[in-house]
Amino acid sequence: MTLLTCAAMSRLTILMYHRVDATPRESRHPKNFVSPGRFAEQVESLLSWGYEPVTFRQWMSWRQRAGVMPRKPFIVTFDDGYRDFATNAWPVLKRLGVPATVFLVAAKVGRTNDWDAGEPQTPLLDAAEIRALESEGVEFGGHGFTHVALARVSPNEAREEITRCRVALGELLRQPPEVLAYPYSNQNAKVRRLAREAGFHCA
Repeated sequence: MTLLTCAAMSRLTILMYHRVDATPRESRHPKNFVSPGRFAEQVESLLSWGYEPVTFRQWMSWRQRAGVMPRKPFIVTFDDGYRDFATNAWPVLKRLGVPATVFLVAAKVGRTNDWDAGEPQTPLLDAAEIRALESEGVEFGGHGFTHVALARVSPNEAREEITRCRVALGELLRQPPEVLAYPYSNQNAKVRRLAREAGFHCA
C-alpha cells in the first residue's frame, strides 16, 4: 500500500495498491503486493481510526462546492486493473462498504502486464469483468493506453497515449473516465496540460 495525501482546501488520503495477492517468489516488485488478509486489516484499521471512504466523484463535486466532505476522507485505488482486484480486494471492500477506483491500461484490458516484461505475467480484468464491477459501484479511471512513462516520450506520443486511453475506456464504460493515474507517477506540466485537454478532470 502507498499512502498519498493531497492538500487542497482539505486533506484527502489516497491509498494506492497494485496487487492483493500472495507475493510470487520471482517477483521483482514485492512491495506491489499485499496479502488479502493484510489488505482487510489495513482498510479496517482506517475505518476504526475514523477515516470515511469517498469517491473521486464526491471529491470533485466538493471541489466545485457542490458537496460535503467528511473530516477524514480517504479513497482506495488500484493501478493496472489486475484480476485479483475482483477476486481478493473487492469482496473485502464490498463487505466493509468501501468504494474503490481501478485505473485501467486501456490497450491491455483482458490481457496481461506485458509492459513489465521481467515480472510474472498476470491476467488483467477483461471487459465483461469490468462491466460487472462497474454495475456493482466500482469506479474506473485511465492509466494510459499502453502504460508508458508520459513525460519520457514526445508530446505527440503522450497526447496519443492519454487521448486514446480516454476514448477506448469511454467505449467500454458507461461514460469516459474523469480521473487519470499517471503510469509510474511520471508527469510534468506538459503532461498535465494534455490530460486536461483530453477531458480528464483529476489526475
